[in-house]
Amino acid sequence: MEVLNTKENIFLISRLAKLVQENPDSDSYLLESIYKDDVNNLLNKITISDNLKTHWICWAKFSDMIEVGINKHIKQVLLQKFKPNSGIVKIARLKNSYSPKFFELFKTLPLKITPEALKSELGIVDKYERYYDFKKKVILPSLADLEKIDINVNLAEIKDNKKVIELLFTKGDMMSVDEMKIGDVGVIKKITATEPFRSRLFSLGIVKGEKIRLLKHTLAKNTYEIEVNKSKIALRKEEAKMIIVEKVDESN
Repeated sequence: MEVLNTKENIFLISRLAKLVQENPDSDSYLLESIYKDDVNNLLNKITISDNLKTHWICWAKFSDMIEVGINKHIKQVLLQKFKPNSGIVKIARLKNSYSPKFFELFKTLPLKITPEALKSELGIVDKYERYYDFKKKVILPSLADLEKIDINVNLAEIKDNKKVIELLFTKGDMMSVDEMKIGDVGVIKKITATEPFRSRLFSLGIVKGEKIRLLKHTLAKNTYEIEVNKSKIALRKEEAKMIIVEKVDESN
């Protein structure tokens, strides 16, 4: 039997940690069918704590949902090592069923892959005949889902005439407005401001999804002038720090 590196099967471990934290007295837990391969893998892995050696999963029953048994020792590991706000537990908050596989694929970026090969990796070769549907229902929702755990990936489409023949995934370029260079353009991805700053920014049209351009800043970088929806807006440094954007290239 092999000792588990917790970086492996990270989605399954995070999901189990969340389930145990929600119901620590249960003898078994239900998992979605997408975890089938990970459960099979985890059945053969052990953990060692002090002088104790035990399997991560005692047993598994497969049907529409997967029921798994976890012993008290593993529960303690999950409760003590994976706190509610730890990164690994946050991963369990992802909702899209394809996000785990995208997470694994994005461990190495850039990634160039054909739409057909990507569907094969996701196990959906016979679905989404039209690329438009595949992109709308699988790729974009998964990318949006991964943003929740601060994994930001850009998608570029390589075409032959009008047909998309390859997809290029690259690491997203995230920064706050005060880190932008004059002339930089970015799409607003997150606003970390609390009241009253948040209301002020919203009233100025600074909301998630809008495109923002840095026009200029003072020499000391105490104030910044930006453009949003053709409106010029002056921001104080503390406000600029609260606006997180993903840089985009408008040279093409």
